Amino acid sequence: MVQLQNITKKFGQHTAVDDLNLSVKQGEFLTLLGPSGCGKTTTLRMIAGFEKPSEGEVWIGEKQVAKVEPYNREVNTVFQSYSLFPHMTVFDNVAFGLKMKKVNKAAITERVNKVLDLVQLKSYSDRKPKQLSGGQQQRIAIARAIVNNPKVLLLDEPLGALDLKLRKQMQLELKHLQQTLGITFIYVTHDQEEALTMSDRIVVMNAGKIEQMGSPEEIYEKPATRFVADFIGETNIFEGTVTAVRDDKAYLTISGNEIMISNQQHLTVDEKVYMSVRPEKAKVTIEAPDGQCMIDGTIQEKIYVGSLTKVIVRLSNEQEIVVHQEDHHLHDDSLAADRAIKITWKPEHAVIFKG
Repeated sequence: MVQLQNITKKFGQHTAVDDLNLSVKQGEFLTLLGPSGCGKTTTLRMIAGFEKPSEGEVWIGEKQVAKVEPYNREVNTVFQSYSLFPHMTVFDNVAFGLKMKKVNKAAITERVNKVLDLVQLKSYSDRKPKQLSGGQQQRIAIARAIVNNPKVLLLDEPLGALDLKLRKQMQLELKHLQQTLGITFIYVTHDQEEALTMSDRIVVMNAGKIEQMGSPEEIYEKPATRFVADFIGETNIFEGTVTAVRDDKAYLTISGNEIMISNQQHLTVDEKVYMSVRPEKAKVTIEAPDGQCMIDGTIQEKIYVGSLTKVIVRLSNEQEIVVHQEDHHLHDDSLAADRAIKITWKPEHAVIFKG
């Protein structure tokens, strides 16, 4: 449905998007995810037509649209700012684009009522925007976009102005709406949890380039780079050196402990590597079970957050790591500060990156 071929965007000497290639499938919910300044919003604006690429081609369906004006593209954009007309009713706000296209009155009424039904706001059609909550106003902005039957809906951090509880509710509503409509959604956010919750596929961007593309499960469980591991969710990054290689196994020295890992990356002796272990994959124990990786540490602090306890552990090299202790089988005094413990995890739960 959307293809970006060797897209580059420069602002003066600064390269915001660097030789990017991306294909978006029909009916897919794809999220562009990354920190501020990574190029995700610039990429979205080039699809919308608000920015012209310095190099490369933008395709929507069968059309090359790099030189097509935004109002002639079969896309609609929803921004963080609702941009509703304050003097118009909800119905008239949603109908505005159709009136500009001179759609007949009966068709406008039918299409507007249909999308207001979809966003569960048909009973609010006679109200003005100021009489609605933030979440309701955002739903009206989405209804105004989808009433035009776009091939692609572009969403630029549309939930950023909402409070946390409402954001979580709207995430599920948006995903359900996308599945009902079957429209291709391209969503921009810097919120990892938002991306993991809603997306069919996530594109992680950094410094104008794509670091990794994949399903939420792939991105979280099998990050391709250290940046992705560090950016998506919470993780512990260990730095180690390969001390031995035997058959399909390699051995790392990390904070004075020898750790056995799979040697799928063909590591060599003395090579520097990084290892990522998610906090929920690690456990705090007194004795290490057989067949598990293990590092010695000292408890610095424990933080109770309801469903789990966050345990902050300091290693002998002064690195601090976090373990999510979900089962409260350890007594409180077992997690006391300054207590010497062991951190363990299964070998398959570690992800290795070359130095």
